[in-house]
Amino acid sequence: MNTIHLLSDGSWTIGEDEPDSILQIQAVTHSYLADAELEIGVFSNVKNPESLEDISLQLRWVDTANADEIYKVKGMIESNPEYLESIVAVADATAKFEIFELIPGVPDSELIEALQQSEAFNAYNGLQRSRAYVTWPDDAVPAFEADDLFNHITTMVDTPSYLVLPVTTNLELFVTMLRAAEKLDIPLDCELPGELTIEQAAQMAMQIEADSHQVQLIWSPNLCRPRDAKSVNGRKVPHYGIGQHIGDKLMRNVKKDAEGYAPIHRAVAWEDYAYSSKGMELRPGIVFDEQAIKLLAKSKVNVVRPIKFNSVKFVLSDVLTQKISENSALRLIPAAEIAMRTKSECIRILKRHMLKPMTEYIKEANKEIEKYLSGAATAGWLKPAEDLGGKPYEFKLTPDKEKPFERVRLYLARRPEGTTRSVIFDDDVLVK
Repeated sequence: MNTIHLLSDGSWTIGEDEPDSILQIQAVTHSYLADAELEIGVFSNVKNPESLEDISLQLRWVDTANADEIYKVKGMIESNPEYLESIVAVADATAKFEIFELIPGVPDSELIEALQQSEAFNAYNGLQRSRAYVTWPDDAVPAFEADDLFNHITTMVDTPSYLVLPVTTNLELFVTMLRAAEKLDIPLDCELPGELTIEQAAQMAMQIEADSHQVQLIWSPNLCRPRDAKSVNGRKVPHYGIGQHIGDKLMRNVKKDAEGYAPIHRAVAWEDYAYSSKGMELRPGIVFDEQAIKLLAKSKVNVVRPIKFNSVKFVLSDVLTQKISENSALRLIPAAEIAMRTKSECIRILKRHMLKPMTEYIKEANKEIEKYLSGAATAGWLKPAEDLGGKPYEFKLTPDKEKPFERVRLYLARRPEGTTRSVIFDDDVLVK
């Protein structure tokens, strides 16, 4: 636990025990911090402070690598969290701290005197710029526990719709996330490191050997200007594509029709979802010739690259999952998501009617599943299939033969909409 100490001479320090401490602030964040600095500001709210209610304390955690603000709390020096203007109440309201306690060690008059001596003290009519700075000790990160992560994700009452792995370099972490995605039957979107070569990206995808329609691999071998760049001529940084991709996917999902169906049969790729980062360009040495494109398609890596439309745009140029198959619909991200979404919703319907009388259960669940799948077909998710007699779906809910009094069995077949990703052009020019 990191404890912030105010000493009698007005100086600040951080440590476990400090015999000369006259004010202790115990602060434990939910996140693990490293390379951080604590900025302390003390502000007098009146000309001559006579009680701690006349003084405010501001604590601001800053990332020393780029000066970004991590956390900031400001409030009265009051240990009672029921006093809403106290810094303890403010810290609790942020939900960023596991522990935040303020413990005075001397009478208020001595504490006020020490605060006024501090370099962080700002008088009532001052410029309010005085601060004290203390290096925040790096938190020790516990060892990775695969089962803990798996259990945390899969036992959530409100389960996620997507899982995202921004950097796919830790195989144990990837396997754990894949287990969770398969358990919940939801997509897992992963990004390969942008600094790889084309051959390395393809090899890495093949070595992962996911063979799962839940998994999508994105690779962005591009550079762009930093988000906060001050000049168009500044140094460019690696571009990461997974963030905007997930954002675009969520924005697509809110565009529901009148029946509440999102257009998940439309891929979040190509021209409609071009990347908006400024000054994007391919990394030097990256050349997408025909051989490279075929290699990446074979390894099922979806690449962010420039394509010429009316103008040049950087887009996600493919929609393949990691499913190993020549012609399965589950090779395609939209079709795979439709398959997962329809299965999950049918499970939710079955769960919603649980513990009803058997006859009523089958009647009500049948009715609701039929309504849901019919709406999915109308929304464009499902299409007629020859194997289903020209119907887009077929299901059957019946009592289980082994336990007919307490268990039912659902058979569900459906044909998801596909996505066009290649064209055969038979060209013929008549010369006579």
